[in-house]
Amino acid sequence: MGAPLTQAQLDALNTTIKARFNAGLKVNREDWRKVAGYVTSDSSSNTYEWLSQFPAFREWVGPRQHKVAKETAYTVKNRKFENTLDIPVDKVEDDEYGMYGDVAQSYGESVYDLQNDLVFGRIGNAIAEICYDGQYFFDTDHPVYPNEDGSGVATTVSNFQAGAGELWMLLCTNRAPKPFYLQERVKPQLVSKTNAVNSDYVYENDAISYGGRWRGEGVCGFWQLAYGSKAELTEANFTANFKAMMKVTRDGGSKLGIIPNLLVVGPDNMAAAEALIKAINKANGASNTNYNKVELLVSPWIGS
Repeated sequence: MGAPLTQAQLDALNTTIKARFNAGLKVNREDWRKVAGYVTSDSSSNTYEWLSQFPAFREWVGPRQHKVAKETAYTVKNRKFENTLDIPVDKVEDDEYGMYGDVAQSYGESVYDLQNDLVFGRIGNAIAEICYDGQYFFDTDHPVYPNEDGSGVATTVSNFQAGAGELWMLLCTNRAPKPFYLQERVKPQLVSKTNAVNSDYVYENDAISYGGRWRGEGVCGFWQLAYGSKAELTEANFTANFKAMMKVTRDGGSKLGIIPNLLVVGPDNMAAAEALIKAINKANGASNTNYNKVELLVSPWIGS
């Protein structure tokens, strides 16, 4: 008759599983960092009043201009996510749990899949996502006011080109403000019972359970730093959207100085994007003036 499961065996299991989970967290698959910034959260949600204040200097005439956050600044609630790994007691008793090390490491790696999915999912929904100015993030009528204090009759500015294709976008990501953010309340954790030998779960299920946990959300940031399109990815459309971003002004009419540096596409637009940005010459042999004009990110999280 074999010996019963011991705490020493469980301690060895815990060491292996947690080490491999942490190893998975060290694998850098953070595509979201290429398009988004990072903000911490200290409560159940973050309120983004500061998004209504695109950083800008003005000529100092008279007293300082104390800008007040617009009432449309929005709140983003943190969501909670889990993944759970159960290892049969039989495998621990027989010292056959090594295979679960790979599984535990993939659980750590899956944190990045989640974060990528949250940020790029927010981007994919940005056509119907209300941002701080009360408009959809990708929209044709963002208000820009004639006076620096946000007063006067607004004109409208577009950062969206309609169409029926897969979303592609130009982004400006090399400035401190970002078009998107990852909001993190709780960093990734792997929790297990410290005395699993006597736990009710082991008794009922004959398995050792490990639980992954993370809290946070993806956030839409400054619409001025992004131009989305569902039209065909052509040289003409790329150029028009690039120029439109460069012409965006702040309240008061002064230029923001935005220059796109990143083209983000999904699988359906990969070939068109590579021909547009990565080919030295066009199909007709002429020089490609858009060669390496921006960086290219082909993301599996864009598109259906």
